[in-house]
Amino acid sequence: MNPSLCFCFAVGFAVSASAQQPVRIRPVPAQPAPIHARTLSVPANVAPSSSQSLDHILAWDADTKDQPVTNGTPEAHFTFNLTNVSPETVTINNVFTSCGCTVAKLPEQPWKLAPGTNGQIHVTMNLANKFGTVRKRITVNSDKGVKYLDVLTKILPPPASEQMNSQNRAGNQKVAMADRQAVFRGDCARCHVEPTRQKYGLALYQTACGICHEAERRATMVPDLHALKENTNAEFWRNWITHGKAGTLMPAFSEKEGGILTDAQINSLVNYLSAVIRPRPVAKPAQASAKLN
Repeated sequence: MNPSLCFCFAVGFAVSASAQQPVRIRPVPAQPAPIHARTLSVPANVAPSSSQSLDHILAWDADTKDQPVTNGTPEAHFTFNLTNVSPETVTINNVFTSCGCTVAKLPEQPWKLAPGTNGQIHVTMNLANKFGTVRKRITVNSDKGVKYLDVLTKILPPPASEQMNSQNRAGNQKVAMADRQAVFRGDCARCHVEPTRQKYGLALYQTACGICHEAERRATMVPDLHALKENTNAEFWRNWITHGKAGTLMPAFSEKEGGILTDAQINSLVNYLSAVIRPRPVAKPAQASAKLN
């Protein structure tokens, strides 16, 4: 038999046989959904119950509240006003903040807002040891969705050098020359006492020392600490901060001597100044040459 005919016959027989056998289809195992498509379960007291926005359900007077405060202000307070503009009751389960220094309060928890009713969420930010601009986020979690709010505080520098005119400054200097501890009393306390409370290190230096020694309009009798003509070390700084200097504007800052700083605050200033203003040996004057005979 012709070999090519044998090959055609074999192929045709195989095709015919396979046509008579049932076709078996293996099931394809289900593939897990990609991570971005899954719904992650998070406790209700930690995360909002829904990613749906509340803007079409609750009307807010603002999304962000900002408040400038003077240096030394202990707290900043904000109030958000909201109204339920939907036909259904909205239940606000909880409110949480991005930082423990900021606290948000509801009238009650859970807080139910009937259609057409309104209310307020009060927020308090603790400003201790803070300066510059501070921003925190508030998350409102309800059964209808979530709302994000922001509070912003701008802590302004002490107003002493900016608001004090030359006449007042000269008058205060005369008072300080007569009684150097007077800087911690009366009108002076607003700029020289209140901003230093609960501060340490750099923050304390800026409010207790820099207000005079680093000020743009530093008095001529007030030395520049970065250009002293004597050697400085930890004991040097501790002595002047603690006891001051009689007959000058430098007061005694220690509470034990009528000042305003605790031992811990003084230690923090000593450490800061010792690190920033490195000890600098003072050049000794050349000895006079021996007289020639």
